[in-house]
Amino acid sequence: MTNYEKILVEKVVSGNIREAQAAAKAMLENNTLKKDRSFCDYNIARLNTSLAQTIELPYNLQDLLIAEDASNFPIDRFYLREEDQKVASEVMDAYRVSAELQERGINYKATLMLYGKSGVGKTMLARYIAYRMHLPFLYVRISSIVDAYLGKTSQNIARIFEFLAGHPCVMCFDEIDVLGMARGQKNDVGEMNRIVITLMQELDCAPNNIILIGTTNRFDRLDTALVRRFELSYEMQPLDHAEAVKLAETFFRSSRVEPDVWFADWCSETLKDGMPASGVVNLCTKKVIEFVKSHLTSK
Repeated sequence: MTNYEKILVEKVVSGNIREAQAAAKAMLENNTLKKDRSFCDYNIARLNTSLAQTIELPYNLQDLLIAEDASNFPIDRFYLREEDQKVASEVMDAYRVSAELQERGINYKATLMLYGKSGVGKTMLARYIAYRMHLPFLYVRISSIVDAYLGKTSQNIARIFEFLAGHPCVMCFDEIDVLGMARGQKNDVGEMNRIVITLMQELDCAPNNIILIGTTNRFDRLDTALVRRFELSYEMQPLDHAEAVKLAETFFRSSRVEPDVWFADWCSETLKDGMPASGVVNLCTKKVIEFVKSHLTSK
């Protein structure tokens, strides 16, 4: 075995996929055989995309952030409405011009506030944007970032943005209302006001090379000054019946369950107007489980 092959095997066995990918890339780049050239070039390109969509978090942020490989996005079972695509495209276009604007001394960030009921697909749309832009997807562990000790939450927010300065990515603040609650309310807590101010200051100073997305199902609770920091705000709606049917059909086909004579009746009996996307996916998953069970029983 070559040294590259030994390193690759070692990384795979230890479960370190990112380093295994890097080892595989090095092995492909050092392969000089002409007969392997097209194979090597093709897989180097794929690895470049995959490596670009992952981030190694430093130890002191691993309890605050979760990093995902956006290349694993389940695009074959993702249903995107026209209006959702339009918003995603606006954000992606803003990101594409942000670097040029930075060179011209203009601080302009690609920012999006997604709001709507639970399960409508807010975080999924954020992941889709990361997938399309070949960027890593990061999101905040809200349960960890909010700290009982005075001033610690603001410090956690500052640490996150300090890290983001050198790492292009899609940064998602899920349930941002926990950090960005409107100030001036009856039972205001001074510490929560400081957290909102810290978050706004960090957003103002954030670099142009990241996409910032906030999601919430309590848009009414957000501080209006915080909302103004986001260039776009978009309310995601539950699916109507026709949209739910399209999502179900996409999900079944990607799961190798061909919509057959049963499909129309199943949709009529099961899918309703106003369902969140997550509800449709859960119902489809149960149907696939039934299909798999019956298939195994018939063997």
